[in-house]
Amino acid sequence: MKNKSSVIIVNSVTMTRVIGTFILPFVSQNMSPAGLIIYIGLLLLTDAVDGLLARRLKASTVFGSVLDATADKFLGIACLGVLAGKFPIMLCPIVTETIITIINTRGAVGGSTTDSSTLGKIKTWVLGLSIVLGFATVYINDIINGINSTTKIGQILITFLEDMATNPDMIMAIIASITVGAGIIVSCDYQIKVKNEIKKAKAEGFELDKWVLKKGKDLMYALFDEEYYQKTKNLPLAKKIGVIKNEKNN
Repeated sequence: MKNKSSVIIVNSVTMTRVIGTFILPFVSQNMSPAGLIIYIGLLLLTDAVDGLLARRLKASTVFGSVLDATADKFLGIACLGVLAGKFPIMLCPIVTETIITIINTRGAVGGSTTDSSTLGKIKTWVLGLSIVLGFATVYINDIINGINSTTKIGQILITFLEDMATNPDMIMAIIASITVGAGIIVSCDYQIKVKNEIKKAKAEGFELDKWVLKKGKDLMYALFDEEYYQKTKNLPLAKKIGVIKNEKNN
């Protein structure tokens, strides 16, 4: 495996996001609003950092791409979970995010690609914005107290935020509705995509009951080699890390 140290560095950054996400529900109970926002901001920053490092160090791998996508999904759901602790309606976006995860997992196993569509990328931005607005709503009084009220802009912001603070339940309901709506649209889009690609994979000879995971050096090469990742970038995950048994390799 080439660039072994670079691959380890990149995946370690991604693992930091995974670990930070798992302890987020506990951290949120013991941090100040400002500290929690900074903490989440740092977790989000690791998403940009690991991608940048992977490209610069030529350390993009199948394992890294799967780990990165998983970390992103867990972080989004964890943030929604923290918000749901204050406003239970935010459980609804968790349901749609879980459905999308199930569809993508089914696709990955069945021979479909799991690349984000244009709608999926838009949904990701909608989800991110919803999380930011959600935390802003939860801690809106702390934000108001931190604004300099001696300036004209400060006074305008305070007035605007005080109006928002009068009905946080309605604001969160709007945020949840928009996020759920985007999630439903993307779920339908992915379901159609996965169904068609699984059908195509079967026509090309892919059979799940004959699929086996690669072993030993072959599996390590498939998971951690940068050149292999680039060569198989457009292939379904199942074809990257597994093979179909036949008389020769049975």
